[in-house]
Amino acid sequence: MSEKKSKPYVMVPEYALLDPLPEHLQARFIKALTLMHQDLAAGLCWEQIATQSAISPFHFHRQFSELFHETPGQYLSRVRLQYAVHYIFAEDEFKITDIAHECGYSSSQALGKALKKTLGCTAKEIRAMGVTGTPRQTAELMSKLAHPTASGSLENKLAKDLPCELVWYPQRGMKLLPNTSEEWDTIFETFGEKSTRIMGMTPVNQLEKSWRDIETYMGDWQVCGSEYTKILAEGYYFCCDVYLVSDTAYIAALEQLFNVIESQGYQLDTHGHLVEIIRDIEMTDTGGVTFSFQVPVLV
Repeated sequence: MSEKKSKPYVMVPEYALLDPLPEHLQARFIKALTLMHQDLAAGLCWEQIATQSAISPFHFHRQFSELFHETPGQYLSRVRLQYAVHYIFAEDEFKITDIAHECGYSSSQALGKALKKTLGCTAKEIRAMGVTGTPRQTAELMSKLAHPTASGSLENKLAKDLPCELVWYPQRGMKLLPNTSEEWDTIFETFGEKSTRIMGMTPVNQLEKSWRDIETYMGDWQVCGSEYTKILAEGYYFCCDVYLVSDTAYIAALEQLFNVIESQGYQLDTHGHLVEIIRDIEMTDTGGVTFSFQVPVLV
């Protein structure tokens, strides 16, 4: 079986902000942003990052603040929290102290203070939300870490232009992978570039439940039909292909897809499955992932 490939829509706030700049400025900012994302554990401050990027701290602070609508210090703090919250949610066996050090905090207490100040909750409460919370509650929490603009988040602004299309698919299927994590990061670590063979299927009628009550099926869809152990019914799906590098953009893209379905007057097929397929993956520290999201609707 083969799936069509289309050019993905890029939902990366940093790319959107840097795109209008001349190449020499883009190069400097890209170096600085790469340091911010790659060397979190080093605990570099924004002044050190500016210096290593061959920009004077004064000019870096001014240019960065004008372009990003937040100071480099605020941006770095937000990025550290994005990574920390991701690890707290996704890595159950990762101790909070280890997460703190991995994200550039001096201690678990320093991380806890930042979480309380920005999100109003503790690491323990966030970890519990990954079990007893709902996708909607998770989205509300993560929205506090999105890229700020004068009105709302840049992720949501970019999502407004997300190209979606109605596609009819014949019956499909996959070979279930036993004992496989439902976390995409673990999938990427386990399968690497072969993650493009993996499909996730989540019952639409479970999406309002708590995470522990949602059963997502993970399987290999690039197998012969005779090997299918999980069937995906034929039908119409609202679809989009989107390139992402953060949880906040992932959530914004999915929310927009459901918003489009509602605004165009379609009804969700509650007997169907939300489908997630990896179209492409960049196996680098700061690389992104191209997802294909497909939501079943009644036509």
